[in-house]
Amino acid sequence: MTTLRQLQCLATVADTLHFRRAAERLNLSQPAVSAQIAQMEEQLGVLLLERTRRRVLLTPVGREVAERARAILRDVADLEETARQSTIPLSGTLRVGVLRTLGPYLLPHMLGAMRARFPDLKLYLREEPRSQLLAELAHGDLDLVLVHDAPKDDDHLTVVPLFREPLWAVLPLGHRLAAKTSLAPADLAGERLILLELGDGLRDPGLDLCRAAGASEHPDFRATSLDSLRQMVATGLGATLLPALYVEAEALADPQIAVRPLQAPAPTRAIDLAWRRTTSRSDEFRLFARLIEENLPAVVERG
Repeated sequence: MTTLRQLQCLATVADTLHFRRAAERLNLSQPAVSAQIAQMEEQLGVLLLERTRRRVLLTPVGREVAERARAILRDVADLEETARQSTIPLSGTLRVGVLRTLGPYLLPHMLGAMRARFPDLKLYLREEPRSQLLAELAHGDLDLVLVHDAPKDDDHLTVVPLFREPLWAVLPLGHRLAAKTSLAPADLAGERLILLELGDGLRDPGLDLCRAAGASEHPDFRATSLDSLRQMVATGLGATLLPALYVEAEALADPQIAVRPLQAPAPTRAIDLAWRRTTSRSDEFRLFARLIEENLPAVVERG
């Protein structure tokens, strides 16, 4: 009979295409993972993996069985969570995916309230780009994701809009606009803005602002993180846009730059909480959404 351990081994090898990495993720030895899959192949009478010295490939039937294995493991996890939820809501470990440009600046606002109201809840946080977080949510590796513009037309997801995060203008000291206390989008006409290479919901509003204001993206430079953007501005390379939560947490205290809010219509990115529609934990996840909403700082736009 096929066991859950065999299904876990196959699904993890299918995700990593590497026995050593799969073994590390499962906290097993590499020979143990290989043996579990070999036993499964013998029981099913099919070859699930093609093994060479350099790589591991799924056979066509292996891909199908791995997908079924993921679905079974999700169902088992939901069954266990259903039993646990019936006693204590929002307890145990919650696997949350969050954008790298969001998590460190949003979560501190809610962690104190979370510890007070749900002391048995532990967060496992994974920071990745939006596309990877959504893929890991679909595969069952994550319970929830905090992303920009979650796909609301996806029948497999429940999406709760949480807030809109304004973008602020960040200028080098001595910039022609630094004397203003706030900026109209039209003030940026002619500017060449340094934007983030990895979007995270920031590139599109920035490009939209450029088009509307008569500005443009800097043709030679892009940054890979919010800190890199801030430091590039501090060197005088150009102006940029930074999200309000990061501005509040990091940029306002930086004496090397000038940070200014943008007047309406200011660009924003929409942040949503999403989970699989088939989960049995929807009531818990809506409770988690309310926890976030109740502890949002004033720098974001609710709803």
